Amino acid sequence: MAILVVDKITKRFGGFQVLQDVSLKVEEGSITGLVGPNGSGKSTLLSTVFGFYKPDGGDVYFKGDKITALPPHDVYKKGIAFAFQIPRLFFKLTVLDNLLMAARDHVGTTLDGTLFLRKKWKNQELELARRAFEILELLDLSKLVSHKAGELSGGQRKLLEIGKALMASPDMIFLDEPAAGINPVLSRKIYQNLIELKKKGMTFLVVEHKLEVLLEFADYVYMMDSGKILLSGKPKEVINDPLFYNVYVGEAKDVVSG
Repeated sequence: MAILVVDKITKRFGGFQVLQDVSLKVEEGSITGLVGPNGSGKSTLLSTVFGFYKPDGGDVYFKGDKITALPPHDVYKKGIAFAFQIPRLFFKLTVLDNLLMAARDHVGTTLDGTLFLRKKWKNQELELARRAFEILELLDLSKLVSHKAGELSGGQRKLLEIGKALMASPDMIFLDEPAAGINPVLSRKIYQNLIELKKKGMTFLVVEHKLEVLLEFADYVYMMDSGKILLSGKPKEVINDPLFYNVYVGEAKDVVSG
């Protein structure tokens, strides 16, 4: 069953059309990859679906509800979280504090909650702390719980960004190049973590340039170029299509041979 349906989305910036009738579906409980050369429109598509940009045409449906052009905070409330390519962290706060601040619907952030619901507030804080430690354990960051986010390596910051998305208890996470700029060992670790989360029912839509790791772990892949979906299918089906080679040229050959 498709949890996300993108139907003929178009987006223009001035006279330049970045997305041209883009349609795709993401099955619930899957890791779906979105690949393509630089400038093909992948990140723009994620940002448009999430509400950072308003589409010029087409519709988006999440769990059967139309979410076209909703602002990001409303898309977030619907159950989609976004893990950004460049982690958006509070670098002077601890790893634990970054996770706690990412949780939704804090009772203690309202005046009524602070003054009249102190017991509920304290119980919620204990539950959020428990969940945060579970996420840190899953992402192998528990030993860094009291470290400031600014002290983490690039790969650890990527993991913490994913952890922030998980703290929102979403049904689906958008990942924009989770393996960018980090070594192959940690790249595989990130995707192995995604597999474990998928087993728990999480759904992922992933933009990635490191094809060798994405194609190993993805259930389904869409390939974009010039703002259009050119190919879709199982990873082996996509990389065996001559069009894939035409788009990626030598990069694709390296993926297959590696």
